[in-house]
Amino acid sequence: MSASVPVATIKKNSREEIDISLDFFNGNRVFNARVFYEAEDGTRRPGKAGLAFTVDKLEAFAEGVTSALMAAKSKGFLK
Repeated sequence: MSASVPVATIKKNSREEIDISLDFFNGNRVFNARVFYEAEDGTRRPGKAGLAFTVDKLEAFAEGVTSALMAAKSKGFLK
């Protein structure tokens, strides 16, 4: 199977980014969202924080995130 498929990078703060990708792990295609940070030596390294699950759960996850976005907007948390 092919290696990681990069999907998006989201800036979290001045030193961290969230990388979203589709990966292959233990024989399964997985969704992966992992925090990367800038180390003191300037290199980019993966942190412990992240989320990974098989892609069969991706649609339900996307629906949940969409619901959270709508709720955040309706409560005035976002413009």
